[in-house]
Amino acid sequence: MIETSMLQVLIALSHNENISKAAEELNVTQSAVSQALKNLEARVGIPLVTRQGKAVKLTEDGHRLAKVAKTFTKKLQDTIDQIHLENNEIKGALQVGSLYGLGKTWLSNRMMGFMGEHPDLEVRLFMDFPDKVLKMFEERAIDCMIVPDHIVPAYAEKELLHSEYITLVYPKKFKIAPDMDVKEILKFPVIFYAPNDPNFYRWCREKHGVVPRNLKPRLTVNSFGQMLSAVNEGLGIAVVPTHVLKRNQRANLVVQEEPIFSNNVSFVYHADDNKNFKLKEFYKFLLEVAQEL
Repeated sequence: MIETSMLQVLIALSHNENISKAAEELNVTQSAVSQALKNLEARVGIPLVTRQGKAVKLTEDGHRLAKVAKTFTKKLQDTIDQIHLENNEIKGALQVGSLYGLGKTWLSNRMMGFMGEHPDLEVRLFMDFPDKVLKMFEERAIDCMIVPDHIVPAYAEKELLHSEYITLVYPKKFKIAPDMDVKEILKFPVIFYAPNDPNFYRWCREKHGVVPRNLKPRLTVNSFGQMLSAVNEGLGIAVVPTHVLKRNQRANLVVQEEPIFSNNVSFVYHADDNKNFKLKEFYKFLLEVAQEL
């Protein structure tokens, strides 16, 4: 008999192609993933992956079975959710996706509050770069996303959570006047959140009407908290969402006035989940606390 846990391992491997990342997604040990995969291959009698250390790649048969597994587990969860819906109960599991910055600085703590109100609900938060989060959403590996509007796929439904603004931050020792043009500002070293940091270039375009070329950052770090620490230490200037400043007071950091509108952040879900009671309650909860952003 094939157990649901085996299918969940196969699905996780189809997203990650890596034993350790699949284990992280499922919140189990790597050995548990390897054993479940071994048991599943023994049950079906065919190889489902090719292995190269911890990296695994699904075979053609593995992909076929993973596709069926996703459909089966989705229908199973939908039936369970429908039962809870009919009883106005919030139970079972909720899979949420977001980008690293928003997920770490705001969403993870808010989700803990939602779980506190619904102790029978298991919530999982997946944070990654946009392409990975969108792939998981498309494949129904997550139920909803909290992401900027500009990456919301056309086939999805969305509800506005928050309008995000960005601002320039710099060390006090950098003498940057309000009327200084972008060429003068870019004489100072720059700190990026990611390669070709979209926030930094958006700020340049909206604030000064130009997009700099061939800009080489002194430091690139995938954490707004670490970016602010680096600015505070005098390593360079950066552009960050204003919401991260509320929880990161730095003595040597200057925040430029007049933030620039960056994007709307939305709650995104599949169209056929528009009556899902669990998702509606989660959105309602997030909307109430979005003012903290």
